[in-house]
Amino acid sequence: MSATESAAAAASQPAFGATGQATLNALQDLMIPASTDGRMPSARSLGLYADSAGLTPGDLAVFASGLAQIEARAQATHGTPFAQLPIAAAMAMVDEMRAQRSEFIQLFMLLTTARYLQNPAVMPLNGLEARPPWPKGHVVAEGDWSLIEVVRARPKLYREV
Repeated sequence: MSATESAAAAASQPAFGATGQATLNALQDLMIPASTDGRMPSARSLGLYADSAGLTPGDLAVFASGLAQIEARAQATHGTPFAQLPIAAAMAMVDEMRAQRSEFIQLFMLLTTARYLQNPAVMPLNGLEARPPWPKGHVVAEGDWSLIEVVRARPKLYREV
């Protein structure tokens, strides 16, 4: 297997193992379930965390630690994996972690919301085109370049080599 093939295979593997991925999927279902009318998809159905390519090494560490912590709490308090908890018990656990300002829960909420709202399948459902907002049809006003003259007039802060 070439380096490119093994990198592609690693990217397509869940970064958190089977248990961590099950916990992550359950959290996505709790946070953004599918709408009752079927119009809006669930976060989990979009594969927002299908691979770890979009997570920084720091984010990966926070996710791995947070998922392990949630799983350990579920096992300790309910004797079952988090993914198998009833919705009320799972939400109570997440609410408790939010009240404790869990770094993982805060990061998970931020990234999941951003990934969901920017997903090409969701953007048209919110009345947006699935594309960057600029430049198509959006004119950016020309700025006043004289404003940077103050900066240009400063002495050099570097040494020429």
